[in-house]
Amino acid sequence: MGKVGIIKLTQRMLTKSIIDANKSVVAFANESLPVDYGHIENGKKARFLAVFDDGSASELRLYRRPRGDELLSIKGLSKKARAGDIVKLTCYSGEDPKVRVKITVEEEVNEKEN
Repeated sequence: MGKVGIIKLTQRMLTKSIIDANKSVVAFANESLPVDYGHIENGKKARFLAVFDDGSASELRLYRRPRGDELLSIKGLSKKARAGDIVKLTCYSGEDPKVRVKITVEEEVNEKEN
């Protein structure tokens, strides 16, 4: 299995639809996607088809601010997740890669740890 991008959501991420790309997301993009942050010019974005676990379509957008910050957004995430939830990004293999967006509710994570 390839790299997994893992994000713990905050209310600000959901409200603004802007997520800072952490190390796991950058590594996921570098290994799993045809265009990674190193290929995106400042102020530009790359879009990828994405699918939530329930089968609904989405879109993953990787982008850089004009000053170079690496960010991402996931279309429809605020309707499916809450602050504290964990999002895992993986990639379906194939000719036209699709990103799988798995949301784990915070309580489910805590139950598994106990």
